[in-house]
Amino acid sequence: MATPELTLPQLLAGLNHRDRAERLAAALLLGQMGKAARKAVPALIETLKDDDRQVKRAAVLALGDLGPDARAALPALSNVLLNDEEAILRRRAAVALGRIGAEAAIPALEEAHSHDDDQGVQDVTAAALAEIEGRAVRRAA
Repeated sequence: MATPELTLPQLLAGLNHRDRAERLAAALLLGQMGKAARKAVPALIETLKDDDRQVKRAAVLALGDLGPDARAALPALSNVLLNDEEAILRRRAAVALGRIGAEAAIPALEEAHSHDDDQGVQDVTAAALAEIEGRAVRRAA
């Protein structure tokens, strides 16, 4: 099996490949790499602009899989949560924000929880808020 150091450049290049399947696979694999892929956060943020909805979904998932290492993605994920037309992407963005766990995500999660018409988004934002707020309480204790 290749080491993350050897595959990261290939996966980063894959995010920009003209073939949709290559971009999708690259995003999914980066999410599976965990901390070894934290240098991919800027490229994954850029991938949130991909025209292909599945590639965009995979980038959202990958950022969530990176957890706190993806803090730089908070503004971009908040934008997806608050503005994307597809409810599944808004839900996945809320999950990613919860996994990243930064208190800076709370305003966007609260806004989506209060104003999104999709019950699934409301449910997931509530769970993400509880996850973030639970971490803050544990740190304060």
